[in-house]
Amino acid sequence: MKLVFAVMVVGLGACSAPRLNANIGIGAGGVTVTPAVTARVGGANISVSP
Repeated sequence: MKLVFAVMVVGLGACSAPRLNANIGIGAGGVTVTPAVTARVGGANISVSP
């Protein structure tokens, strides 16, 4: 777990404009919340969500 955290910290240091988003959806089944992390690496936008 400590290794994963260390890799994340170093990875975010190489990114520009890191963001943490909460995608909220309301539908017939109720409310859903999906977290996502977005960052720009070089010229590409990278987004990670579960």
